[in-house]
Amino acid sequence: MANIADVAKRARVSTATVSAVVNERGTVESGTRRRVLDAIQKLNYQPNLYAANLARGKTRALGLVLSDIMNPFFGEIALAIRQEAQARRYEVLLASTQFSKAELVSAIRRMIGMRVAGVAIMSTEMDPRVLEMLCAHRMPAVFEDVGTVSETVSNIRIDYEGGIFKAVKYLFDLGHRRILFVRSYPDTRQDESAFLSICMRTQAFQKAMQQFKPGGLEAAIVTGSGPGPKAGQQAMQKALGHVDFTAVIAIADPVALGVFRSLWAHGIAIPRDVSLVGFDNSYLCEYLYPSLTSVNIPRQRLGQMVVDCLVRNVENQEPGRELELETELIVRESTAPPRPARNRRNARL
Repeated sequence: MANIADVAKRARVSTATVSAVVNERGTVESGTRRRVLDAIQKLNYQPNLYAANLARGKTRALGLVLSDIMNPFFGEIALAIRQEAQARRYEVLLASTQFSKAELVSAIRRMIGMRVAGVAIMSTEMDPRVLEMLCAHRMPAVFEDVGTVSETVSNIRIDYEGGIFKAVKYLFDLGHRRILFVRSYPDTRQDESAFLSICMRTQAFQKAMQQFKPGGLEAAIVTGSGPGPKAGQQAMQKALGHVDFTAVIAIADPVALGVFRSLWAHGIAIPRDVSLVGFDNSYLCEYLYPSLTSVNIPRQRLGQMVVDCLVRNVENQEPGRELELETELIVRESTAPPRPARNRRNARL
């Protein structure tokens, strides 16, 4: 295999010049740059990134920690962050916690050990040890909702409250007065406060219901445990026959899939008998039948915000920032005005 000295000899330059071209560092005259690139191509030279990282003490890689790689929402976030990172000449190393705080701590330890330049924590769970480790190593980091802003830590707050309010208002304006909120709870062994986004979405629903309560709106909350679709089905088994509702808001799109399945199995048509709204607006929403109305979290914008915060801190030592990402309701076919009670298949669903 060709090494940097072989490239330098063929291009008639120093190894320092080859290194500058490879790492796009410094000012290299265009003719010299072309000779070096031509030599690299003809010799099929592959830079030793491991050695370069050791010399720099860090990599041109960003760590990304997600809660659930099975959830399309997190996969779409990962894709958006990777695209933005590569546009800035960074790679992305991925880890998943599967909603475990212990796995989150382990993932951060691994990222620090691999000398990533910075890390994005896009997870619903949090452990105080994570912030302690990141601050102790002065590792640039971006959190989704759960971070505390500092010199090296940024936090992006997703407007769950605004998104839930838009969903409730839309259903209210359609004429719905009995709304069921379906939650998932990934790990019943942990306290609910450990899952911040679940708490935030639930609180947003409760606040919206209070605002519309004077107009006659009634609400119920039901919780299922386990993966999203399973939790959605389990929650509906609890609700059907016990709670009267004409519309459902699911805490996330995978939970809405479980609701979809359960309603269909009981012969309850969407949206004829029950309207259904998801949250996150994953790509699956438009391929369901009927297509799913859902609250959208703009992935590309989130990816840009995450990478921009990290790169500013890594390259310019800019302090951490607090940013907010607005949500929007995407209306599709799964919502409609409620049928009169006498015309519904089951007045007490």
